[in-house]
This record gives sequence, C-alpha cells and structure tokens, in this order.
Amino acid sequence: QARTMKFPLMAGSSLPTTWRKPDLDYPLDVPLEEGLAIGYGDTEAYGFHALETLQCMIERRQGGESGIRAVTHLSGAIVWKAAEEGKWSRSLMEAATACVANRPSGKPEDHCKAPEAFLLEHTDGFRSTVVMLNGYTSAFGFAGKRKGVSQPDAAQFWLQEPDFGHFAYLTHNIETMMVENRELYPPERTLLTTGVLDAAMTSKSEQGRRVETPWLEQIAYQSVEVPGRRAAF
Repeated sequence: QARTMKFPLMAGSSLPTTWRKPDLDYPLDVPLEEGLAIGYGDTEAYGFHALETLQCMIERRQGGESGIRAVTHLSGAIVWKAAEEGKWSRSLMEAATACVANRPSGKPEDHCKAPEAFLLEHTDGFRSTVVMLNGYTSAFGFAGKRKGVSQPDAAQFWLQEPDFGHFAYLTHNIETMMVENRELYPPERTLLTTGVLDAAMTSKSEQGRRVETPWLEQIAYQSVEVPGRRAAF
C-alpha cells in the first residue's frame, strides 16, 4: 500500500542502528557467500532482533535479497549436530562470538542448555542462519563469508548496556523520514524477517519441520546505497 500510494514507510528493530564492534559495513553488491547472526533471549521476541541483525547485513549481497524459500527451527543437541553435518557454519558462529567481550571459557555447548537455530533457505541459493546462545552470551552479533576471502567478517552489535543509547539513532532515522519524506532503509526487510519468524515459530511448534514459505519468495528487494544513520566508533 505504501508503494502504491507513494509514501515512505519504515519499520524494524533498533539492532541495525546500534554500534558494531569492530565497525563493519558492507557496500552494495558485496560478494557474500553465507551469513550468520547470534542472539539470545526469548525465541520470538529476541529472535526477531537477531533476524534483523542478520538481514541488514545480508541484504547488501550481490543481487540484493531474493526472498526465502523455506525456514527450519532446530533446538537442543540437534543444533550442534546440524553444524557437524554442514547445515550451518560453526566457523561463522565462532567468528561472531569472538567479538564479544567477557564470554565464558569453553565451547558454547558447554554453557547452552537449550540452543536454538533458524536455518534460512533463500531463493538464490544463499544460506543464512540465526543461532540463539542463551547461557553462553547475552549479545547480538554477525559474521559473513565473502567470496575469495579466507577469514570471515564479524562484529558484535553492541547495545551500550545499560544505557541503550542506540535508540537515539533509531529515533533520528524516524525523524529524518518525517522531515525529508524518504525511507532510510527498506521496510521490506521487516516484512521478510516477520514472515521468517512466523515460519520459525511454526517449525518449532512442529518439532523442527522444514516449513516452505512461498509467500516469502515474493519479498525480493534491493537495499539502499547509503543506509540510515547508525552509531559508529
């Protein structure tokens, strides 16, 4: 409706506007091969923030976002087994968690009693994952693998706890949209992440069934050249 009526629309989490430690931005059309976000907290409420952390980075890959073909939710020991089977990248998880200060010693599985993962299958063949690491970390983060680059890019999405100053940047973007009559980042991002979360919760309630999402295959979009203002070091 916003597109038909030609008015700007924005939505979504504050995570895309927060600090990244170390600072990490991707140009449009980055040759990204895979992406992963880490998160914590309630599956639905904080899973949404983890999905937005993931999507604001991977939507900048070559060709833009193509849409989602299917979503699978995993929980418990199956999460680690799926990594061993190559269904998601443990090396990306380790790159993301390495950016988090004061994490406990040992492996995540030594601390996570109930890990969860969302496996996303994109229509262009791209693969992305969210891993919820309750008990091991209380942080959000991202790691991505670029074509031809051996080491992943990674950053913690830091919330400036306990003050949460990143909300000022979210507010700034909203105000800019109102004043300048333009979107600072695409609302399609949140349309997609909301649909992914719905499918993930369905999969969770059905013991990890792979949920095909033909309605999400239609949400293909290009990100903006210069993203909205965010906190930066």
